[in-house]
Amino acid sequence: CNEGHFGRNCNSSCDGCISNSCEAIGGLCYNTTGCELGYLVDEYCNKTCDDWYFGYNCTGKCYCLIGSCNRLNGICPSGGCQKGWHGESCEEAISELQKEDPPYAAAIGGGATAVILILLIVVVFIIYRHRLILTKDRKVDRKSSINETSFDTSKKTSNNHNYANIDSIAKAKDDTPSVTESEDTESQIVKVDDVNVYGNVLSVLKYKIMVEDLKTAIHEKQKGEDFKKEYAILQKGLLYPHVEGSKEDNKVKNRFLSLWPYDHSRVVLKGDTAHDYINASYIDNYEKEKAYIAAQGPKNETLRDFWHMIWQEKVGKVVMVTQLKENQKTKCAQYWPKSVTKPLAVNNYIVALKEERKHTVYVYRLLTVLNKNDTNEKERKIHHFHFTQWPDHGVPDSIKLVSFYRKVKIEKCYQNGPMVVHCSAGVGRTGTFIAIDALYKNGENVGYVNVLECIEMMRKDRMNMVQTYEQYEAVFEALLELFTVPETSIPKNDFCKYISDQEHKTVPRNQNMYKVEFQRLETLRPVYPQSAYTAATSKENIQKNSKKKIFPHDKYRPYLMSYGKTSNDYINAVIVPGCVEKSKLLVTQCPLEKTVVDFWTMVYDHQSNIVVLLDQLNVNAPLWLEQHELLEFSQFSIVQENVSNPDELQLTLRHENQCERKITVFTPNESIGTSDNMLPSNIILDLLKNVNDCWEENKGPITVICSDGCSKSGVFVALRLILEKLAIDDEIDVFQVVRTIQVRRPEFLMNFDQYEYCYKCIKDHLENESLYANV
Repeated sequence: CNEGHFGRNCNSSCDGCISNSCEAIGGLCYNTTGCELGYLVDEYCNKTCDDWYFGYNCTGKCYCLIGSCNRLNGICPSGGCQKGWHGESCEEAISELQKEDPPYAAAIGGGATAVILILLIVVVFIIYRHRLILTKDRKVDRKSSINETSFDTSKKTSNNHNYANIDSIAKAKDDTPSVTESEDTESQIVKVDDVNVYGNVLSVLKYKIMVEDLKTAIHEKQKGEDFKKEYAILQKGLLYPHVEGSKEDNKVKNRFLSLWPYDHSRVVLKGDTAHDYINASYIDNYEKEKAYIAAQGPKNETLRDFWHMIWQEKVGKVVMVTQLKENQKTKCAQYWPKSVTKPLAVNNYIVALKEERKHTVYVYRLLTVLNKNDTNEKERKIHHFHFTQWPDHGVPDSIKLVSFYRKVKIEKCYQNGPMVVHCSAGVGRTGTFIAIDALYKNGENVGYVNVLECIEMMRKDRMNMVQTYEQYEAVFEALLELFTVPETSIPKNDFCKYISDQEHKTVPRNQNMYKVEFQRLETLRPVYPQSAYTAATSKENIQKNSKKKIFPHDKYRPYLMSYGKTSNDYINAVIVPGCVEKSKLLVTQCPLEKTVVDFWTMVYDHQSNIVVLLDQLNVNAPLWLEQHELLEFSQFSIVQENVSNPDELQLTLRHENQCERKITVFTPNESIGTSDNMLPSNIILDLLKNVNDCWEENKGPITVICSDGCSKSGVFVALRLILEKLAIDDEIDVFQVVRTIQVRRPEFLMNFDQYEYCYKCIKDHLENESLYANV
């Protein structure tokens, strides 16, 4: 790493260390005599002074009248001090002698103070008013626009305005939407003069959160439903004039009946003044005006407009956070070619697909666009990032969303225009992604975030940005992930060298890369409340658990459906999603005598054809008998077929009068995954390969068994998912895979040796792969 940086891919900085000099892995400062000004003194120098404190080790305290002081020198930004304090840093107390001014001085001083306070209020008002307007070239006299423009205000403020898909009803009236979206978009026009600006500034300020306090703040908000309460504070609906979007001629260009861009912030298409409309808005961030364009998903009628905007605005990145269809509803028209061999012609624009790579959470496309009417310009390259993991209802997992975000940000742009972000409506998911980017960038610079303020800013440029309180909460979760968990993925081609370099470093074992990551994992390992295990701890199910402290989370357990009269829907097992379709894993304990029927019910109900047995079964709870012997219980019968491979059994499972199902059971002879007896990597890798070969022939859930459902299963599951991700993404991310499976079962990979073992197995796998390739 260059001086001043450390960590994976050198993404973290050590600005607080003296001379910006720190250890490249963990960021430990080389100079242990102290830290730079503005930082608390410890071995990492990574904690900035709290508000109102400054200087060496944050020992200085300032008493500024408005706002905090500079954390380096303590200078107050406003130039004024609180009562009883003076000096450049407002840290010198006024003595009693100084306070004894003559009466006329007190009168003058009181008058001056009043004048100063009035001036400060005016300044705050002007600054806040300026932020409402934001850019000179988009400046609008909103009060006069609202008063002078003719609106049917009774219609605009009706509660009946829902988003409605108008692909097939372009001529429908505004107040008769046919398809309702999840969020009501009550239309309302609010004059700027009607808003208590000074009060709003003060109320918004209290939602500022220091980066280091983000985790605690999220937990506190989740306890009291504060996310829902805060989200309700935001103004919603139409707040500013939107004449162009609501014109009759432009209705067909809107995907939803009552979602229009504001006139002051809409993207105006140049070249044809009669057809300059597209449902897209410029959005600012803290550092830059027009940093983003938030757009609705293109329609077939607006494909030309979309590509015209891309060309006009010199866009280099397009972020898509919707599928083309969800729940059998069209969300977006496909605006790129279907194959690399057939370019897409959209009027005067020729769009070509040069590259397409499918990853676990997104699809990357390299597109080129050529404007036949612009002979001075060559074709331009566009990075297209398509996030595929946003669920139909709710929000995505923050780990997946942040992984996607990092891939978007790391790709260098060919053009310097704004980043286009779109979903279907261009407000909910779009606003969520933009908020994450804007807040993360600013938070890195200032050390705090204010999510409510950010969304208020965005909503002044486009209505209802961040559409639900769940999305509001997702912004917090993603920011926590970005600020606390560094990038941990390693490209396939760099992995072996990177690991070898780490192993040859002369650092104490508790400071090596494996240990640093494992210790971070320990801080992130979920701790669920007892209420998360209601099924497992109920009176009727408690005896079905082999270990009294290892329970499945209610949210992640597989439900049984074909159980008989003597059982219910519970089994001590968890579902772990795979990286590709139909590759999930059912992870369970060795069955007890009374839960054998539950085991086979799970295998049957969840259509699992592969079982991996990593421990000896309980003697009194066999899952099958000797070859050709029939095991019967309740509604199931199982028979073992001819054995050609002792490590690979073939069973036939029958449920009452239903069709037979073939089950393959993998039973390695040697123990796997215990810290005192780790299986040689070649054996576990062979097992993983054999299981995957079988899965490729008959895709479906894989059932994994060990004595307690976690100690050995965790290693197998982690390695399978790491290899699955490697095959798709061409990169290895042991940390995030382990973290993901610990969400499902926190007891996975409880000891450090197992974590280090995963790295070594993958290294051996890649070296063997390279050896075979060379041969």
